[in-house]
Amino acid sequence: MIAQLRGTLVDKQPDQIILDLGGVGYRLFIALSTYEKLPELGSTAQLLTVTYVREDALHLYGFASPEEKSLFLLLNNVSGIGTRLAISALSALSSSTLVQAIRNEDLNTLCLIPGVGRKTAQRLVIELKDRLPPQLLHPAGPSTTEAATAATATSTEGSDNRMQTELISALINLGYKRPEVERVVGQLLRQEPCHTLSDGLRAALKRLARPVGE
Repeated sequence: MIAQLRGTLVDKQPDQIILDLGGVGYRLFIALSTYEKLPELGSTAQLLTVTYVREDALHLYGFASPEEKSLFLLLNNVSGIGTRLAISALSALSSSTLVQAIRNEDLNTLCLIPGVGRKTAQRLVIELKDRLPPQLLHPAGPSTTEAATAATATSTEGSDNRMQTELISALINLGYKRPEVERVVGQLLRQEPCHTLSDGLRAALKRLARPVGE
């Protein structure tokens, strides 16, 4: 099993990246929380990984921190969740917000995750509330390197046009339709300051939230 990869970052999107290791390009699916910690293209990046093998595919999932990886594994083991919804959860909510929502049985917050209705939110609480490990309940602060990387990502977020493009891409990858996404993102960026991609995504998700029947 591949547990970690270190290589040159040759492509990055809000939902996936390509790492070049000795001329071989590895595609890793990622959450938005990991995307925001990535360095510039052409730089060296190192991610923790989880490998999933199916009859028709071999998928790699990358994570910027042990906490994100642990949460992904916990979420993926919940009945009816799976890898795609686990990644969506880590994109829609920060790790700390997700953990607190599970601990506090905050179904409204959990329902901000695209594809999660009240029944699924209740299942997340029931199956995970007593299984959250200590490092998720009391996460360590970011290392100096991680903090510097995050600060760099924030300071170089780019223009409003770049923010709009990345927000639209992230929301479409979460399953929303382009016309609705473009309308909501356009309104959001005119009305609210969004300093980071995660701020913009979570603000957009609140606007897109709607009752989900199951």
